[in-house]
Amino acid sequence: MAERIIPPNEIQVVLSRHAAFLAGRPGGVRLQQPGGQYSRLRLDGVMLDDAVLPRSEFADSSLAGAQLRRADLFCADFQNADLTRVVFDRADLRGANLCRAVLRHASLSQVDLRPGQIMIADTSESQQVNANLDGAKLDGAKLNNAQLDQASMAVSSAKGASFANASLFGVNLAGADLEGANLAGARLKDANLVGANLAGAQMKGADLRGANLRNVDLTRVDMEGVSLQGAVYRKGAPLPPEVEAILQRHSLWIATGGDEGDRAVLSGLELDGCSFAGCDLRAAELHGTSLNGADFTSAQLMFASFAQARLREAVFDLAEASGTNFAETDLAKSRWRGTRVVGVDIYNTRSQRTGKTVYPRFLNADLSGADLRGAVLEGIDFTGVKLDGTNLAGADLRDCTGLRKG
Repeated sequence: MAERIIPPNEIQVVLSRHAAFLAGRPGGVRLQQPGGQYSRLRLDGVMLDDAVLPRSEFADSSLAGAQLRRADLFCADFQNADLTRVVFDRADLRGANLCRAVLRHASLSQVDLRPGQIMIADTSESQQVNANLDGAKLDGAKLNNAQLDQASMAVSSAKGASFANASLFGVNLAGADLEGANLAGARLKDANLVGANLAGAQMKGADLRGANLRNVDLTRVDMEGVSLQGAVYRKGAPLPPEVEAILQRHSLWIATGGDEGDRAVLSGLELDGCSFAGCDLRAAELHGTSLNGADFTSAQLMFASFAQARLREAVFDLAEASGTNFAETDLAKSRWRGTRVVGVDIYNTRSQRTGKTVYPRFLNADLSGADLRGAVLEGIDFTGVKLDGTNLAGADLRDCTGLRKG
């Protein structure tokens, strides 16, 4: 990070005039500067209440202890800024960029962090810009009654922060650390909380309808009065501590596209009877793992590999097993009701189709006595698969090969 410098004289003058405006002194002038340039400056303790600074640049600056109540900061850029103890109460931060900003013990009560609409240059069209708080440090911050709808807060840290009665509709909190946070009465409908740490969090009366809570351990969370209709969450007993830690790192790996955390490797472990129901195990490696009687109900298993694993009597009901590898796996008497076991189209870095599809693999697997009623199976070669007593009644078999009559 570049060294923060003292503001030049012209900026100090406008800041002084604004301070006089707030104090009602002669010569005071309200600061109104759309697109103002304040990057890499030392602005600790600055008084900017009621300032009009939409689209202004504060990246890499230090505003520790600053006052920005009711300020117009529409689409402002605070990336990597030090905003420790800053007061943003009732500020307009729609579409603002607070990626990796430090907001420890900041106050953002009733702040507006909803998406902003900006005009596209040289057109009459507009586009939505969501507030970005990815990787932000919000430990101890106060966001009571804040408007955070659709904001991205992936892998942010908000230990002990208060989101009481905040609006967090559709917010992305994947991999976020919310240990001890207060989310009582918060509206988290359709929020993404994959792998979030909610240990000791207060969720009383929160709205989590349709939320994604895969890989979240809810055993140490106050869930009194929480609405969970349509939400995906874990319902089984906690996993062994070392497995929980692996899932936490795996969630971070997913949330950051592999930049942080680690892919889950559970190969060779003895995990018979464990519940992974509702977990996200995309691309996880479980080679040779003993998982007899394990529960994967509603789990996300895309591209996971269970090669040579032992999964007798395991339950995969309603799981997503697209592109999953079950080669040489013992799946005798397993259950797959309503499971999707289909191919996955591969895209390049520009989100363009490559024309390649990865189909699930069952090479030399044992599915004898398995219950696949209602499962969707696509592109699978069943040649060499043991199917004695397998129930395929009502299964949707799309382009599958190697099945014998009867």
